[in-house]
Amino acid sequence: MPIDEPVHQSTDELVLQVAAVPAQAAALRDVLANWALARGLPRELAEDLKLTAYEAMTNVVKHAYPDGTDDNFMTITAARADGHIKITVADEGRWRDGRRPDGGRGLPIIRAFAPEVSVTSTPTGTIVRLAWPCPSV
Repeated sequence: MPIDEPVHQSTDELVLQVAAVPAQAAALRDVLANWALARGLPRELAEDLKLTAYEAMTNVVKHAYPDGTDDNFMTITAARADGHIKITVADEGRWRDGRRPDGGRGLPIIRAFAPEVSVTSTPTGTIVRLAWPCPSV
């Protein structure tokens, strides 16, 4: 499955809105890691970014849209700002807190590998924000 065209793209920002399906999450983890590497993020941190962004996107695929309706999507933003690489994964689904028998390790992995993490969940969607310090290029 090809990655959808960027909604917005500039030198320091990339915004993609893609279908909330496993193939998109798998493809985008490499796109995001390569984007961050090109903006000066050290390779070991880019690998952490790849893992944590993938976990956040996989959470959307698995948990945000439990009713299985069509037109489920996620919006991924990558930005270089304030000396950081920032990744945001957002959906318009319903977050279900707590451990589940078929998962429950995504957020602990995200928190272990991203220096800055916030999760904001509302009845209209969830936003996961991740950030890594990045030296000037």
